[in-house]
Amino acid sequence: MAGTTGTRTESARRGKERLPDCIRCQPAAREAGRARRGGARRTVGPALRQAELCRCGPLAETARTAMAAGSAPGWAVGALGVVCLFLKLDFISCQLQDIYGAKGGNVTFYASKFQPFTEITWKKGKDKVIEWVEHSEPEAFQSFKDRAYLDTVSGNLTITKLTESDEGEYEIESPSVKDISVFYLRVIAPLPSPSASCFLTDDGNITLTCEIMGHGDDIDDNLIQYSWECPSAIQCHRGSISAEAYVSQESDLSQSVHCIISNPLFSTSASITLSTCVPGDNSRHRYVLFAILPAVICGLLFLKCFLGRRSQ
Repeated sequence: MAGTTGTRTESARRGKERLPDCIRCQPAAREAGRARRGGARRTVGPALRQAELCRCGPLAETARTAMAAGSAPGWAVGALGVVCLFLKLDFISCQLQDIYGAKGGNVTFYASKFQPFTEITWKKGKDKVIEWVEHSEPEAFQSFKDRAYLDTVSGNLTITKLTESDEGEYEIESPSVKDISVFYLRVIAPLPSPSASCFLTDDGNITLTCEIMGHGDDIDDNLIQYSWECPSAIQCHRGSISAEAYVSQESDLSQSVHCIISNPLFSTSASITLSTCVPGDNSRHRYVLFAILPAVICGLLFLKCFLGRRSQ
C-alpha cells in the first residue's frame, strides 16, 4: 500500500508541474477544443496561432500534428482543450486583444501586473519598441524614438503620431506581468463623407444607396458599417445589402433620410430628400394630372360645341 500511495503521490506531483503549461494557454485550448467540430485542418489553425502567441509548446506541437494528420489528432487537441477549460485561472493566462488607433493620433496599450515593475520590455513582433530597467530611463528603438512613452508605474505604453506601418502585434514582457497580453493594433484613417443617391424601382418603391466614392487603400471596407436614419413618419426597410434601403413611394416625399457610415473610431453621414428620387417632382401629382386631363379636354370640346350652336 505504501508503494502504491507513493506512486500516486509522485504522479500527482508531476501532474501539477504540468498544469501551468496548460493553464497559461486556456484561450488556445478553448480554440483547440473546437477542433472536434468541422475537421481538424480547418479549425486547429487558430489554436496553433494562439498557442504560439502564448508560448505553449506542447499545445502548439499537438495542433501542428493535428493539421498534418487529420481529424483524429484534432480530437486529441480537443480533449486537451476540455481539460484546460476545467482548470481555474490561478496561474498565467493569455489574452489577445484588438486595439484601434487613429492615423496620426495616439494609442495606449494597458498592462496588467501583480507586483511593482522592476523591468519592462514592449515588443512589436520580435522587435523592441521600448525597454526599461529599474533606476534607469526608458529607451525607445528605431521608428518609435520620440513617439513611444512608457509609464514605469502602470507599465502602459503610449505611441503617438500613428502610421500604417505601426500596425501589428504588440506584447509586454516583464516578471511583474501575470497575464501574457498580446495586442493587435489596427491603424484607421478618418472616413470621407459618403454619397447618397436614390432611384424609383419598377415596383413603385424608392431604393436608397450609400457609398464612399474613390477612397484610398487606407480605408478598410471590412471595418465599415452602414445604417439608415429615417424620420418617424417614414418607414425604412433594409435592402439586400447594408448599404441599401428602400421606402414606399407613398411616403411623405418632403422628408429627408440620412445614411450613416462608421468604423470602430469614426462616423460620418449624408442625407437625401425623397422628393428628388421621383421624376417630375412627385409622381402622385402626375397621376392626378393624368386623371384630370381627359375631363378638361372633354369639357373644352363640349364648350366649343355649345358655343358653335349658339353662333348658328
